[in-house]
Amino acid sequence: MKLFKYLLFIALFAGITVPLLISCSNDDYEALPIEGYWYERDDGDNPVNYAMWVFKNGKYVCVYTYKSYITKSELKKYVDEAFRSNKVSNSSVYIGDKGTYTLKGKKLKLADIDSDVDYVYVSFQKSNSVMVWEDEEWRMYLQRYTEE
Repeated sequence: MKLFKYLLFIALFAGITVPLLISCSNDDYEALPIEGYWYERDDGDNPVNYAMWVFKNGKYVCVYTYKSYITKSELKKYVDEAFRSNKVSNSSVYIGDKGTYTLKGKKLKLADIDSDVDYVYVSFQKSNSVMVWEDEEWRMYLQRYTEE
């Protein structure tokens, strides 16, 4: 009888712990590290053009400026302002896009407030500090913003 209880205990213990150890974890479906602030600097044309995005809780906003004297930290202040209120207090900073986003695998869906939907493919480089957006026609590199 003791042997039977011992074997029953082992079977019960194995029946509970083995599925827990080999079950799928949610890290297969974890979102890529897109949340946060990202900026782009385009030196292609004069004057310098800065753009900054923020991705938070399924929402995003992008602001940009053509003024080189506006720093990234100032631009962050304006992107936060636009995220909260749909406007910015500086006439040299413009809201480029605002809406919601979803990221499934590497496919980023951006739906703006006018119901326009764009899809881009996203990849990350340099320990997730560079995000690459691309489709069939173009490629854009965004740098993760860190406090200056």
